[in-house]
Amino acid sequence: MSSPSALEGRIVLLNRDIEKRRLDAMLVTGTVNVTYLSGFLGDDACILATRNKKYFITDSRYIEDARRTLKGFEIRPVKKSTYEALTEIVKSERLEKIGFESTNLPYEVATRLGKLLGHAKLVPTKGFVEGFRAVKDDGEIRLIRQAVKLTKDVLERAVELVKPGVSEDRIARCIEIEFINRGSHAAFDVIVASGANSSMPHARPGAAKITNNSFVMIDIGCVKNRYSTDMTRMIVLGRPSPRFKKIYDIVRRAHDMAIDSIGPGIMVADVDLKARRYIQKQGFGKCFGHSLGHGVGMEVH
Repeated sequence: MSSPSALEGRIVLLNRDIEKRRLDAMLVTGTVNVTYLSGFLGDDACILATRNKKYFITDSRYIEDARRTLKGFEIRPVKKSTYEALTEIVKSERLEKIGFESTNLPYEVATRLGKLLGHAKLVPTKGFVEGFRAVKDDGEIRLIRQAVKLTKDVLERAVELVKPGVSEDRIARCIEIEFINRGSHAAFDVIVASGANSSMPHARPGAAKITNNSFVMIDIGCVKNRYSTDMTRMIVLGRPSPRFKKIYDIVRRAHDMAIDSIGPGIMVADVDLKARRYIQKQGFGKCFGHSLGHGVGMEVH
């Protein structure tokens, strides 16, 4: 995971934003965000960060791990409920304005917690920690590259399995096993789609067997050290029809144009348009229903 210095830097950013938003504290409940700020790899935990203290709250299943691995946090075990643990801290610290992750905390939970906190006010926030996560530090980039290399290696192994008569689901299962054997796991359900099925970006692999002179789409990703990957490739068997070859070449050209347009200060929307407009000019604009791509990091999307 991330180095102690990287984690400390994230806490500094968190403190800065708490003060900037004129909050007394920030309640972080998103599992990925908790991991990002603390390095903790368990589940069912939350962070209540005040301007002076950082409370890490979890239950008996993870408390020993938290005490052993976390630095810079006051560990608070959940005795009866997380509600009670949070209420005790809020009252003892005399907190009045507490930000919370409105996209992560369910409405019913936020409502109940708000009632228990009495005079303290819950303030909905959006993209609080995600704003930090968008900028990757050197350690994160290294971990992402390791995960990408692992994915590429598994993909090369999967391509060797693509032969006429082999079923989609057999290849998909082999990919999942290969990820596990390499110390990771699939980031999402493996997609292997052959023939007509390959037109569906999120097709489910089934008993359909691969035939010659056709396309096979493989869409895979792994999670390694909490960082995700997502990689899609088209494999061609035999000799595809001239029409299929024409369409493939158009998509490949759009792909290369998009990558060539990427650079500092360039908006992601403009990169998308570069590829989209080219495909539109070739007469296949209505077939481009998917986005050009998406961000990948601690989450797949």
